[in-house]
Amino acid sequence: MKTILLILIYLTLNTMIACAEDVHLVETLYDDAYIMNGKPSESPVYVLLMPAYPGGNDYVEPEVFRTFDVKAIERSIDFMVSQGIMTKGSILHFDPSPVLPRPSRADLSALTDYCKKIGINVVVAATV
Repeated sequence: MKTILLILIYLTLNTMIACAEDVHLVETLYDDAYIMNGKPSESPVYVLLMPAYPGGNDYVEPEVFRTFDVKAIERSIDFMVSQGIMTKGSILHFDPSPVLPRPSRADLSALTDYCKKIGINVVVAATV
């Protein structure tokens, strides 16, 4: 009986891991300021790169945030969870730029806490 229960738990965990998706939140610069006034922008933007919808298109347009707005990012994550794009066990990779200022520790902590509450892991990439 124990063996059968362990096999069922193992299969369930493997299914959950297979369904989990990696999503990236990338910090970068946006060149519209350069186009508008000839000077490069110095404030970062944050781009949420989403995987394709299950049974949908192979390509999903990334979502761009002009600031590290935790509430707006949370709404996007909620949308992905409601659409089945992200499930418990998914990973949100935050890829900060090595040359741009990082979001505040409080904002990053708030996003991490929110994701942890809904079962999504946050991994902050090390910068050089």
